[in-house]
Amino acid sequence: MRKYLIAGFFLSVWLLAAGVDKGQVDEGVRLFKAKKFDRSYKLLLPAARAGDARAQFYLGLLYDMGSIRLMDKNRAVEWYRKAAEQGYADAQYDMGVMFSKGEGIYKDLEEARHWYEKAAAQGQGYALYNLGVVWDRGYGVTPDFDKARGYYERAAAKGIAKAAYNLANHYYKGKGVPKDLSKAFHYYRQAAKLGHAAAQFHLGWLYQQGEGVERNATLAKRWYRESAINGSREGAWNYGLMLEREGSPEAGYWKKRGKPNDGE
Repeated sequence: MRKYLIAGFFLSVWLLAAGVDKGQVDEGVRLFKAKKFDRSYKLLLPAARAGDARAQFYLGLLYDMGSIRLMDKNRAVEWYRKAAEQGYADAQYDMGVMFSKGEGIYKDLEEARHWYEKAAAQGQGYALYNLGVVWDRGYGVTPDFDKARGYYERAAAKGIAKAAYNLANHYYKGKGVPKDLSKAFHYYRQAAKLGHAAAQFHLGWLYQQGEGVERNATLAKRWYRESAINGSREGAWNYGLMLEREGSPEAGYWKKRGKPNDGE
């Protein structure tokens, strides 16, 4: 009986979605990305009501982080859930986020993990990363870095810079794994190439110190500069110091950007 009920449910979903104009949903998504939220809402709402999972997800996003006029976390959860229950991975991830923060719904770390796991099973990169954090830091579970590492590695393979950065930190410090500067270098470089400012600073440091890689002052300076441009004060300070040693008139500017506040 259960098999027939499930089949009937998915058939009803398919019939509802069959009446949806895909072009209308595409245009609604395009308008959302262009931050034309009111026009996006008008196109997405009918499709979401008709059962289209993508429209439901983007309607959830509109209520979650769209215009101030539309913002309503409770409604965001309502539409995320509808899409998530149809197997839409990004909506499953956002359900996890809402449960983890207690936004629009009660805070429940176990439920958050449940939804992250559903999204991760479909390869959703940020869900994989968040599960890594859950097991790394022990959010509602006993910390287990072996599990965390597996999720971080899968997320890093999806191009999630924060996952690569966290792996690099663990290998650099020998936290939960044997210290391995070569692996630390590998993951810092991966995160750095994805634009992660702290990883760029650490990569510059490894090149400057010759840790896990052959010493290279030119590459150290390059990565310090990249990290400084992306907002790393440590990177700005170290870049300024390197320029100062070269007698560059720009040294003072970068050192000022990286100067610690009083009391730090």
